Amino acid sequence: MARLEGSGASRLVKLMQMHGKNDSISISLATITATPPNIKLRIDGDKFDLEADDFEVAEHLTKHSRQIKINGGALQTLEFQDGLKVGDRVIVLCYNNDQRYFVMDRIVSYYYE
Repeated sequence: MARLEGSGASRLVKLMQMHGKNDSISISLATITATPPNIKLRIDGDKFDLEADDFEVAEHLTKHSRQIKINGGALQTLEFQDGLKVGDRVIVLCYNNDQRYFVMDRIVSYYYE
């Protein structure tokens, strides 16, 4: 099989399209309504917020650190501070009959006038 191109989210969508419909998994859009540690989100079209214990968030969307080496040099620690904020739009994978959710990525829109 050829290597799929694009972000993790777009590759996942392409895989789902290639392998047919799966009623146990769906992808929705949502908005972050409260920040960590008591993070909440609202799936588009719902009238209620999901609480932190209803979903997981991909590490790259959280404040976290990673260790790296640049050009074989000394080990360095990078701290990523750009966690999710109120109003952020996100892609959410819904599974287990919409009882569990996984925040996959942040959505960025560019409007040209």
